[in-house]
Amino acid sequence: MSRRLDAAQSGRALTIAVALVAATSAMSPLAQARPAGAVELRQDFNGDGYEDLAVGAPFGAVNGVARAGYVAVLYGSASGTSTSAKKIYSQATAGIPGSPEQGDEFGYALDTADLDGDGYTDLLVLTAEEEWTSGGRERLASRTVLWGGAGGLTSATTLPAAGDGAYQDGPFATGDFDGDGQDDLIREGVLETGPFGRDGSPAATRQTALSSVPFNESVTDLAAGDADGDGRTDLVARVTVYEEGEEEAGYQELRYLRGGDDPLASATVLTNGDGDPANATGIALTLGDVDGDGRADLLLGYRDIRISYGTANGPDTAHIQVIDQDTPGVPGSQEPEDTFGSHLTVGDVNGDGYGDILAGNPSEGVGTVQPTGSVAVIPGGPDGPTGAGGQVFHQDTAGVPGTAEKGDAFGSALDLVDGDGDGRAEPVVGAYGENSGTGAVWVLPATASGATATGSFVFGPGSLGRPAGMDWLGHNFPG
Repeated sequence: MSRRLDAAQSGRALTIAVALVAATSAMSPLAQARPAGAVELRQDFNGDGYEDLAVGAPFGAVNGVARAGYVAVLYGSASGTSTSAKKIYSQATAGIPGSPEQGDEFGYALDTADLDGDGYTDLLVLTAEEEWTSGGRERLASRTVLWGGAGGLTSATTLPAAGDGAYQDGPFATGDFDGDGQDDLIREGVLETGPFGRDGSPAATRQTALSSVPFNESVTDLAAGDADGDGRTDLVARVTVYEEGEEEAGYQELRYLRGGDDPLASATVLTNGDGDPANATGIALTLGDVDGDGRADLLLGYRDIRISYGTANGPDTAHIQVIDQDTPGVPGSQEPEDTFGSHLTVGDVNGDGYGDILAGNPSEGVGTVQPTGSVAVIPGGPDGPTGAGGQVFHQDTAGVPGTAEKGDAFGSALDLVDGDGDGRAEPVVGAYGENSGTGAVWVLPATASGATATGSFVFGPGSLGRPAGMDWLGHNFPG
């Protein structure tokens, strides 16, 4: 559950899978030393009051084993995010189940939550190609929880498979879907409620409206957040529907599942102003409060950003606000090859209490280099984002380390991490294509005026003490 700005809170960023988290940081003794207006931490693995950065490198070699995969964590401090406080986790790390195997891709997807309810954030890691046995059946893909604690992430458990399916690599999300103050996990259509035991067992399991979709439907994306403002996490699922007898997708639709006493039990197809299914086309799907009204807003993106504001009835997809590079105030111009908004996250970069949009455009051309990538910061406000005050950064921006090169995919993964605890979320940008697939991550400081290139830094595998290789570092962050 990476940090995105949740509807029910202000002043900081929360996650794509937003949970009720008062207990999460309240139990961490140092988490109380926060600036006025700051909210609970969403990504603090050691409970020291500073958020930590986690990034996947699923193609990284481990002990000479190709594409075994690893996760790097940079622990925050008063001086901010730094590689001086790094730790590398893989299936070769003591306390983590399994062993490195060729092509496992440990770290392919990440999420965060306080699953065991001890006040420390835990890290969920997908090993996308691992073959294993659970419940007497052969399975493909596994999820491992690295448990947070005062010493950081020091022990781990592989979760038992969810449901009967062989494939365990579907989208997953976390949040407090039943409103009991404990983080829950939905995966493979099954809701597992917290707190979890250290053996990976949930307090209970529940079927949801996604537990048994028809054979011609596939759940491809999940976004979680409190869209109706009732204090319980809701879910939006993007579902691909295949026409009968056809192998290719017929269409996509968005389904809204409300949290509550019987969480995610039913799904409503979101519609446009004509009553037809709302446009679900895109890559990015996220929820975050960009207007500060206490409800998470639904954002979709691919070549533009489409915003449906949260209401007491959930996302209002009948009324869409569109932001692209031709919107006044947003730097740049809309070009056919651009994928502006194909990667999105929402968080409070300037500390004003409104969620700002961090938008990736990994196909953007810079000068004569095409494609290389860029990111935009679009401030939120009481009326939502208007484009005013927008910023764009790329590797040829003065102060940003590196040089724009073809295929970098700068902006193909994004996060927002308040590593120095000042109440402002620093943009974190991944470029898995940097240096022919080695990958790299950039951290941009956050100020009251927004993000800045001044003081930004980049790290690659070499900065982490890793050998050179096609690691795809920066492929993904939590969420």
